[in-house]
Amino acid sequence: MRKVAITCPCCGFSKEVDPEAIPAGAARVTCPRCKQGFALQESMPPPGEPPRDMPPQPPETCIPPAFPAASRPRSARTLDFAFTGTASEYFGIWIVNTLLKVVTLGIYSAWAKVRKRRYFYGNTLLDDVPFDYLADPFALFKGWLIGAGLFIVYTLGSRLHPALGSLFALLFFAGMPWLIVRSQVYNARNSSHRNIRFNFRANYHDAYLVFCGFVLLTPFTLGLLFPYVVYRQKKFLVENSAYGQTPFSFEGNAREFYLLFAKAAAGFVAAVLLLFLATALLSTPFAGFLTALSHGVKPDKESARMAAVAAFVFFILFMALFYLFGSVYLRTALANLTWNATRLGGERFQSTLRSRDMAWLYLSNAVAIPLSLGLLTPWASLRLTRYRLARLSIRTTGELEQIVAAPLEEVGPAGEEIGDILGIDVAL
Repeated sequence: MRKVAITCPCCGFSKEVDPEAIPAGAARVTCPRCKQGFALQESMPPPGEPPRDMPPQPPETCIPPAFPAASRPRSARTLDFAFTGTASEYFGIWIVNTLLKVVTLGIYSAWAKVRKRRYFYGNTLLDDVPFDYLADPFALFKGWLIGAGLFIVYTLGSRLHPALGSLFALLFFAGMPWLIVRSQVYNARNSSHRNIRFNFRANYHDAYLVFCGFVLLTPFTLGLLFPYVVYRQKKFLVENSAYGQTPFSFEGNAREFYLLFAKAAAGFVAAVLLLFLATALLSTPFAGFLTALSHGVKPDKESARMAAVAAFVFFILFMALFYLFGSVYLRTALANLTWNATRLGGERFQSTLRSRDMAWLYLSNAVAIPLSLGLLTPWASLRLTRYRLARLSIRTTGELEQIVAAPLEEVGPAGEEIGDILGIDVAL
């Protein structure tokens, strides 16, 4: 359906809407930017004519700004992100998407993805203005067919001969940077805020450097290169992104990432040592077992059995600590570090996620989802999204309102769908 453009005659703000979304009998509308009211019909082009390239001349009823645009004083203020979705609303979308994907053997996946993202985007607000997801589900379906075909070829080839599986794995690794770039380009260009689309530059050279070259070198450095690889990947994702004609920039450095990983490693080692000592001291049989081994004496069966139980408990607690430090702390700290180093023009992002809050969310979700047989999955997803956005804001001096749209070319969804089917998930 053809959309119509509504343009404010006072400040020039414009937004395309579906004609069916306009209430019957509506005669006036209020601009969300300048808060001026104007006649609805005067702001729309006549039927059959394209949208106006330039905003109409302001009527005499418009209130002029107190200062000229060039000399208007700017005061810094904080724009908060917020999420307004509810579990009951999203549950209806989630359950229908899940059932239709099962019934259609995955064919409905493209439509399910668009419905989900439009719900999350539409309920994500920045300065009380929602985001939009503009992808065409039928175009995504074409990309899904390509991805599903490649996955079937990979699966059959791997079963026919192990060498074919290795060959496909090598081809997948070689094509991964291309898939990442194409996915980022497609999603960015189909995301918008205030009717201005995002963009991602197709920088394949740097993509192969940071997602292939550095990754291959990491084992030869005994893992010491890993923090630098993460730093370069985050920098790549930020600095190739743009909002309209304004690019994002990244002010972080490798030293901050090395310090972060060093703190996580030190905390993990200290926690493991304390856990080992506590297990040995609190378990007399385990302590006796260790003492016997240290003196070259064969321990009795009871000591060995109790030692095995203590070792099992130790292993479980060890894995819990590994998850706590490796997943929760690192993910939370990396998100804060990345967002706090990101700039949009002169605007500064601020992320204040807390590890203990994220640990509680992950833990409670991990308990609630299995106990509910998966029915609380929408509730768990919304909890994480709401918390992350509540802790994210932009410190601005008003430059966001001056950002203008950039001309963008259409890009195919094949990279997005292939990457989705193969499990490639790259994000800030």
